[in-house]
Amino acid sequence: EMRVQLMPNALLLFPTVSSLVDNGMRLPVRNTFLRRTTRRRRRPIICLNQRHASLGEGENAPNTEVNNVAVVGGGLAGLSVSYHLLEKNKGGSMQLTIIDKDLPGEGGASSVAGGLLHPFSPRGKLIHMGMEGLEISSRLISIASKFEPECILRDKLYRIAQTDAHVEQLSKTADTYPNLATWLGQKQISKICGTEHSLGGLELSNGCKVIHVPSYLKGLWMACQESSSGTVVWNVEKNVQDWKSRLSEFDTVVFAAGSGLFHDNVLNDDAADFPAEMVRGQSIEMHTYEMGGSTTNEAILCGKYVAPMVAKDQILIGATHEYKAEALLKDEVWDDLKKRSYELAPDLWDQGTVARITSGYRVQSKRGKFGRMPIIGRSCGDIHDNSWLFTGLSSRGLIYHGIFGDILSSAIIENDEVSMLEQYPDLHWWKKSKKG
Repeated sequence: EMRVQLMPNALLLFPTVSSLVDNGMRLPVRNTFLRRTTRRRRRPIICLNQRHASLGEGENAPNTEVNNVAVVGGGLAGLSVSYHLLEKNKGGSMQLTIIDKDLPGEGGASSVAGGLLHPFSPRGKLIHMGMEGLEISSRLISIASKFEPECILRDKLYRIAQTDAHVEQLSKTADTYPNLATWLGQKQISKICGTEHSLGGLELSNGCKVIHVPSYLKGLWMACQESSSGTVVWNVEKNVQDWKSRLSEFDTVVFAAGSGLFHDNVLNDDAADFPAEMVRGQSIEMHTYEMGGSTTNEAILCGKYVAPMVAKDQILIGATHEYKAEALLKDEVWDDLKKRSYELAPDLWDQGTVARITSGYRVQSKRGKFGRMPIIGRSCGDIHDNSWLFTGLSSRGLIYHGIFGDILSSAIIENDEVSMLEQYPDLHWWKKSKKG
């Protein structure tokens, strides 16, 4: 086991992406917890053991002092709940330790996310708790930007209409939410985005923005350091063999590592009948320095996305949705993304140069009444008696990590899941799914 502690004021110098597929070479993927299914596309299924349906409704765990907390996973979920715990304990005695396989902003799906923050579905409908999510995520991003100013790349993004149905849907969005969405005609969209074959589109602003997620995560970690007055610790631990023993020193544990909870068998017996599945996403980073500024440098959405990066001559195109155990090869990633995004940036596809292909897994929760909602609440206690889950952010990581980290942190501090579920009854969906 290797441990590296990041203490306050440590200078962090590292690349922004660690999970790479380059020159057609694929990294090995550990699938020890996954099983094949013959349904539909042979999707790897994640499960949580049925016998651990958690505490009964209306029942809380015995009172536990929240003084020594471990957060397993330092991505969007882990850093959000960590910051909110520390913020609500200012002046208190809480010691918080984040345990991750990588440094801040360097590993996991969070570090390779597209970084497009907005509260709308692909059809332009406001997602469940979208406004609240936008407000709290924007606040966290503002806090992080004090330490990492480059984490905010753009203060607007564009959703393109390519069919008459898109025009009808997105025009309605602009009429319903004029403070966030402005309808632009075909000529305006073409001038701004360089998309010649659109029928117009939305400009999303006033809190909607484009984030460089690795920089944001580094900034939020630094904000945690400041909020804790230097007591928070980041432990890099790559090969923990016995999580029950490792976490025994803490009085409270939050499992927030996303796919790492399952790839690395962190949850152990806590993994059967879980209402989520693993989805691999691969994206292409394109160089544009040979194009002479002929391509857009704005963020464009329409099924797939084209988004700017920190370097002015780089654009990110993403992402594939892969459910099979075998990853798409480099040429297959190119073909899939080109087919689905060519009309968004034809010059980029025709003249750009591939810098590298990034890859990451996300835990995609089961689609329900409000779309794909995150999985938060008490864990079964198989690894630790006072443990909590925060995972399943799916493709809504940026919009949801702030608000649900805030909600969960209050429940943890008050040792009260019951009140959380009374106030937000829809958060119980995943436990009902397990029981059903």
